[in-house]
Amino acid sequence: MCRLIKYYTLLNHDQTAMSESSNDSAQPSDKHSEDAPMPLTAHLTELRTRLVRSLAGIMIVFIAAFYCEMEFNQPILAIFRKPLDDRNIPLHFLELTEPFFTYLRIGLYAALFLTFPYILGQFWLFIRPALYSREQKAVWPFVLLSYPLFVGGGMFGYFVVLPFGYDFFLGFQNDVTLPTLSMASYLSLTIHLLFAFGFVFEMPTVTFILTRLGIIDADWLRNNRKYSLVVIFIGAAILTPPDVFTQTLMAGPLIILYEISIWVAHFFGGDSPAKEPAKSAA
Repeated sequence: MCRLIKYYTLLNHDQTAMSESSNDSAQPSDKHSEDAPMPLTAHLTELRTRLVRSLAGIMIVFIAAFYCEMEFNQPILAIFRKPLDDRNIPLHFLELTEPFFTYLRIGLYAALFLTFPYILGQFWLFIRPALYSREQKAVWPFVLLSYPLFVGGGMFGYFVVLPFGYDFFLGFQNDVTLPTLSMASYLSLTIHLLFAFGFVFEMPTVTFILTRLGIIDADWLRNNRKYSLVVIFIGAAILTPPDVFTQTLMAGPLIILYEISIWVAHFFGGDSPAKEPAKSAA
């Protein structure tokens, strides 16, 4: 991100010298993807265009998702209620407007989920001119793999964590205390957890990028494992409701993903920037 800001800031300075130096092409691997840089105002316009297109895509999908909810609200709610099927507990709405705004929220989350690949594509098209060819090769797998990993994390949370976690919490029900689940609070918690598990499953992809860029390596991850465990539990506390059990359900997969990330860094790690000059000199 720092290089991106620096690149866009220097675009408007001495364009003639930059175009002449680009013709020399002393080291093709260190050139940016575009030989004729545009002025800073043009890139600000490009940023606005990418943001507008992303928001327009979200809005279009949101309208379609909200319409589908109005037509097929019972099947959609049945999908979210599946973790409660064993308990056969109904959902209640405590305010008159609660169902309407709950459907709006579901439509917005569905739009964000479905347009995630499109938003990633717009983000990639914006940052690509500021990246070196080596960095483009490192970032491109992130664009391709991030969405499948996000979906995989959501499915893991939906089929594994939510049924087990909800069954644990509802196990405190007895003849004296009966659960009355609010429609808004239940769906908000469920969607929040699904998105949280989707994002944490991006850890191997982020590790792949950082190792290919030479920022970290497998040894660094091994040496900082104990500090990473502390960060993992802090992150789990932020992403989950404030109870120890749910935090543990989140921290467990994070620890496993961290160990997987070490192997990813071991097998796919690139040369660090400090090692590259030595190789080129040889």
